[in-house]
Amino acid sequence: SDVPVIYRMKCHQEQKGTDATGCRLGDPAGTRTIVVMGDSHAAQWVPAVDKIAKDRKWKLVSFTKAACPVTRVTILDDGKPYEQCALWRERVLAEIAKLKPDLVITSQSNYTSVAQDAMIEGLRSVWSELAGEGVRVVAIRNTPYSLFDPRSCLGTDPGKCVNPRSGVEREDIFALAARTVTRITVVDMNDARCGKDSCPAVVGNIVVLRDNHHLTATYALALAPYLAKAAGL
Repeated sequence: SDVPVIYRMKCHQEQKGTDATGCRLGDPAGTRTIVVMGDSHAAQWVPAVDKIAKDRKWKLVSFTKAACPVTRVTILDDGKPYEQCALWRERVLAEIAKLKPDLVITSQSNYTSVAQDAMIEGLRSVWSELAGEGVRVVAIRNTPYSLFDPRSCLGTDPGKCVNPRSGVEREDIFALAARTVTRITVVDMNDARCGKDSCPAVVGNIVVLRDNHHLTATYALALAPYLAKAAGL
C-alpha cells in the first residue's frame, strides 16, 4: 500500500485507459514545470520528483500508464499489440508540447519482448522530438528487480531478504540510446538501491520495495536529494 499519491488521485492510467490525464503536483504557482512520463517504473519516482519540485517551487505534472513505456515501439499485452499504450503515448506527447516543460523525467521497466535495436530507436524517436521542442530529458536507469517478493521474508528474517547485485541488475538501455541524442541526461540511481555486491530489501531502516520490482513511495521520497543531485538540479 506504500504507493505514490497518483494512484489515489486516479490519474495513473491502467491498461485500458488512453486519456492523457496528468496529476498536478509540486507548487501549483510555480513558474517552471517538470513532467514525469512513463510506465509504473517512472511513476515510482513521483514522490522524489514531487519533493524536488516543491523545494524549488516548480510545478509537476505526471503522465503515467501501466506497462506503457515512453519508447515509440509496439509493446505487446497478452501477446497482442498494446494499442492503448501507443494511443496514450502520442496524446501525452501532444500535451507535453502544449505544456512546454523545462524538464521531462522518465524511466521504464525492462521489456524483454522488444528487440534491443527497436527499443533504442523508439527511445531516440521520442527523445529527439522532445529535444526539438527545447525540452531537457532526464532518463533514470531501471531499478533492479528482486528475485523474490520481499513481503515473503520481511516478517520472518529481514537479514535474508537480499539479492546478489550481479543477478538482478540489467544492461542500461538508456545509456545505449542516449549516445546519439542531445539534451539527454541518463541517471543511474542503483547505488542508492544496492550496495557494491548486494541489493537488500531494507536500507536505512526503510523497506525498499513494495513488491519484487517497485520502490516503496517512502524509499523513493528518501532518495529525493540524491536524485536532484544526480539530475543536475
